[in-house]
Amino acid sequence: MRLGAEAAAKEYGSQLLYMDANVSDSGEEGQLKAAQRAIALGASVLLLDPDSEQQLRLIAAEAGKAGASVVTLNDTYPVEGVASSISINNREAGRMAGEAMAELLHGKGIVSLLGSDSAAPGYEQRELGVVEALGRHKEITVHTGYSCGSSPDGCAEAARLLMEQADGVVALQEQGVLSTAQETVKRGLSSRVKIVGFGSEVPQLELLQDGIIDILVVQSGFNAGYLGMQQAHELLEGGHADRTVTLDTKVVNPDSMFWMDNQKLLFPFVK
Repeated sequence: MRLGAEAAAKEYGSQLLYMDANVSDSGEEGQLKAAQRAIALGASVLLLDPDSEQQLRLIAAEAGKAGASVVTLNDTYPVEGVASSISINNREAGRMAGEAMAELLHGKGIVSLLGSDSAAPGYEQRELGVVEALGRHKEITVHTGYSCGSSPDGCAEAARLLMEQADGVVALQEQGVLSTAQETVKRGLSSRVKIVGFGSEVPQLELLQDGIIDILVVQSGFNAGYLGMQQAHELLEGGHADRTVTLDTKVVNPDSMFWMDNQKLLFPFVK
């Protein structure tokens, strides 16, 4: 996201400032304080990936008082005061993940779904899509109720619990994907337990290339940052931003990740 935002800022001649949260602050409190500092410095548009709907409401209210606009980069929330939201169709992405898992298991087996503790609506939509797709396969049993946050320890424990009887695991967020992959390696199950996840971070791509992760449903974080900055430029120029911008998603495996189109999606910043 950062690389994409930087590329667009350079193209449009906009000044892009980064407001890091203080280490001592919790996630939501830290982002709110960072937004307040940005507003105090005179920021006209805030680009952010909110931690929750409540946090976004507070930030949008603060921005509105100062005459600043808000653009979200990774999800769509029902919050007033947000000028534009950059996101994928999470329900459809969930369906894509579910169908990919069904194909890996040849339509038969036990699938555990590793969700997220985050209140972001996108994760709920992903889960609904996964369950919907797998529900079309009568010989697949789906186990839900497992979840983890961004903490590696919490995700590792959840991965250990669901691994006991799973033929496949669908993990809805990045840390869950990594923890599941690491658990299969520890148990020597990487060839038996199939893993489908979401994301395109470098550690995930390395595990995909090694065949430990079988499928990733990917979006371009670079494009999210670029398009977010593009919408910000429209607002700075006095125009109207698009209320929602939907990013493309693709299913990639260890072979197709090297196809030219997928290389552009996964590594758009490499010439």
